[in-house]
Amino acid sequence: MMNGLRMFIRSDKKDWGEHNVFYSQRSHGPIYRWHYESHLAKWQVARVDASNWSSHELSTASWQSVPQMLKAQLNEHYIE
Repeated sequence: MMNGLRMFIRSDKKDWGEHNVFYSQRSHGPIYRWHYESHLAKWQVARVDASNWSSHELSTASWQSVPQMLKAQLNEHYIE
């Protein structure tokens, strides 16, 4: 796992079924929402507007639960 990177899922509801939406945050930086677009066969990312909701809605996701393809995109997104 990358240094300081945390992965989350929504704790209050399911987002489009199991393991299709994850959130990431590195250190105290912005939170990003990752969702899988099956017709594109790729993970899409968008920065979360933190003023619309609370990070308390998120639960920590284990690194093992993150799909391998998403891990690869996270490596590209969070360049050391």
